[in-house]
Amino acid sequence: MLSWLFGRERGKTHILAIDLGTASISAVVAVRYEKNYPKSIVDPCEILKVLRYPIDLFGYKINGDEQKLPYILKDGFLKIFKDAYGASHHVDAVLIALSDPFFAYKKAQQKIERANPDKIISESEIDAMVKSIGTDVATKNLFVVGREVLSVKINGYSIENAASYKGRVLETEMIFTLISRTLKDYIENAREKFFPKAATRYYSDSRALWRLLKATENFTDPVLVADIGGEVTEIFWADKNNIEHAGASAFGIRTLSRRISTSLKIDQKDVEAIFRKYTSGTLDETLRTKLERALSPALADWWASLKNVLKNTFTSISAGIVPKRIIISGGGADFTLFSSFLKDSFKKDFGADIEPQILRAEAFQDMLYPSDQLVGGGDIILSALILFADAKKI
Repeated sequence: MLSWLFGRERGKTHILAIDLGTASISAVVAVRYEKNYPKSIVDPCEILKVLRYPIDLFGYKINGDEQKLPYILKDGFLKIFKDAYGASHHVDAVLIALSDPFFAYKKAQQKIERANPDKIISESEIDAMVKSIGTDVATKNLFVVGREVLSVKINGYSIENAASYKGRVLETEMIFTLISRTLKDYIENAREKFFPKAATRYYSDSRALWRLLKATENFTDPVLVADIGGEVTEIFWADKNNIEHAGASAFGIRTLSRRISTSLKIDQKDVEAIFRKYTSGTLDETLRTKLERALSPALADWWASLKNVLKNTFTSISAGIVPKRIIISGGGADFTLFSSFLKDSFKKDFGADIEPQILRAEAFQDMLYPSDQLVGGGDIILSALILFADAKKI
């Protein structure tokens, strides 16, 4: 109770992490322990509650600057925050990850000539510059919710932080995450109702994934990331310095399920169970034959949409320069048919031997208590938020 009155408990951060996907709004109420807190020796993060709220966006046309979002999102956020409040009346920070198409990226640069080059660059001067750039990239329909500095230079020389340096020419390049004002209102109104004192931080799912991959030191070489969600498959390039959102295909697990449901004349709710049996090799032989017959053209269409993203974004692919690994995340990581299909397709169309690597929440079980609350590829973003989001900036 004292923590609710006086703020964050020493050594602890109470977090509500929310993952807005194209098939569900998922959330975790958790407590993250700092290194000097006794419990952190055993469990860096304790999960209090996992919340899942399925949504059906099929038929809606949504993009980053769309204001007329379906009310199911408004209702979904209200339910998530209400249920989170039931698990913990106190939250220090609300961390929200957004999948494509709920966010937009904008890169921006600014270069200024300082009137007094012998004066030390102050934090307030940097803040004013960042605010100015953010104002320029925002639009009537898009609101800046996140930003990251890509580069800083003084007199043409790259540095990590301009504060305390001197110089005449100060320049920076930044990347901004933007969302529609309507979506921001949905989220902030729900937060104000249940956790008015909590700070809010927004991430694109690609930035959340990047933090997780960096923490696992998974960058001996640049990798390609395919995040296979409900209605969308997102493609990223990633290395130790950055992750680049390459594009997205409007084709995900639910898209595939609808195709299979129509082809086999079965309820869509039964398709996932069939996929799992197919993956484990326990599916009836007759049904397996029918499924493979339906899967072949559906997966071909999925790959065709991915190739389009790859060819339009990465000219190096056409030149035969491809990564050695592809990391598969999202709900699609739970089905081996995607990894084997991608391996064969890269070999066939690009002549590349690329090794699929599955990224699932189970990889971080030893950092969580209870260890079985976050599972599969679909929970990887929630794991990234509660374990690796920057608590110092909350």
